[in-house]
Amino acid sequence: MIEVGTPLVSDGARRLCAIAAVLGALAFLQALFLGDPIRAWQSLLVAFLVFGGLAQAGVVVSAIMQVTSSRWGRALKRMAEATAAFLPIAFGLLLILLVGVEGWAPWVHEPVEAKAAWLNVPFFVSRQIGAFLLLTGLSLWYVYRSLRADVGLLHQSGQHPATGFTRRLVAGWRGIHHERDAAQRAQSRLAPAVLIAYGWVFTLVGFDFFMSLDPHWFSTLAGGYYFIGNLFLGLAFLSVVAVWARKRLNLTEYIGPHQLHDIGKLLFGFCILWAYMFWSQYLVIWYGDLAEETEFIYHRMHGAWAPVAWTVFATAFVIPFVVLLSRAVKTSPRGLTTIAVVAFAGMCLERFLLVSPSLWHGEGVPLGLVELLVGAGVAGLFFRSYTAFLETFPVLPLADPRLEPASAHPHAHDLHGE
Repeated sequence: MIEVGTPLVSDGARRLCAIAAVLGALAFLQALFLGDPIRAWQSLLVAFLVFGGLAQAGVVVSAIMQVTSSRWGRALKRMAEATAAFLPIAFGLLLILLVGVEGWAPWVHEPVEAKAAWLNVPFFVSRQIGAFLLLTGLSLWYVYRSLRADVGLLHQSGQHPATGFTRRLVAGWRGIHHERDAAQRAQSRLAPAVLIAYGWVFTLVGFDFFMSLDPHWFSTLAGGYYFIGNLFLGLAFLSVVAVWARKRLNLTEYIGPHQLHDIGKLLFGFCILWAYMFWSQYLVIWYGDLAEETEFIYHRMHGAWAPVAWTVFATAFVIPFVVLLSRAVKTSPRGLTTIAVVAFAGMCLERFLLVSPSLWHGEGVPLGLVELLVGAGVAGLFFRSYTAFLETFPVLPLADPRLEPASAHPHAHDLHGE
């Protein structure tokens, strides 16, 4: 296992992230002030939904592991929590979107009388800031309680003395036995709160950041559809990270074929669940055949948007569903990585499909240099914050009593990886 503080990415990769962030910011500003403002805003909104959602999804996956007392994926718990490093940046992106809400929200200039109590700028801004601070506060406190015992254990043993920021994390240290028990109790209390807050806050995100873009359309299932899809996105990312960590971080002792098989099964399950949520929404809209409901779906499945919609359906459901039926693929590092990347790309495109058709009224599909540069810029910030977290803190939850080698699982010998 790589020691704490060891660089995980090259200087060239860090520079690439910085360049991507700068180019993304410049592309956003150029489109906002000198080009097409709506493309700037929709690009930033899509990037926020993808990477802001991914930042939260990792913490939620860790909380699910804590609530279920899972042992199989304990070695992946810290790698899931590391997405929380992007939460402060996501808050910054949220503030930019809220400051510029008049530039991208149609209901600001064309208010819907029946929804005026909900869709008005003061209430919109205040509820989003309040909800984000609540969920982020719970998430960061949960991650802190997860980190403290591990950082303190390495500090107490002398393997890696805590300095600077990490030293503040272990202030008032009371010994590993007390801290280990306290950490588990705190995480067991905080994890359900994180999950409940996630369901509530990301329902608001779904309602406010894509359903409200078509003010006359409504769906009570839109929030659940969005936060389930966000977990699907997070599991696709974690699948790629699990394979990367086995090799790059030398964690084959803890992440074996069994762990890959289980994360592959979760990916398969959420692929089906996401499709089920979509179908449940689509069926009711199709069967009801009400104009105010069908327009949202019809617009995305016809004309220039039809190829995008079918690409999303293929990459986010059909291909993952068919390929992940195979146990061999789920236990193969190369196979699991490939299908997880396909699913991740499909869900990123799905976020674009949720947002852009409601805002873009020009010809064709607005997927060009502005969208790619803004998305790459936010991706660069996410990648750098994620790897910086893993360079700063232990990559394994060393003090967690449920952490065990991959060989400890009773069925590990039945699976074979590459």
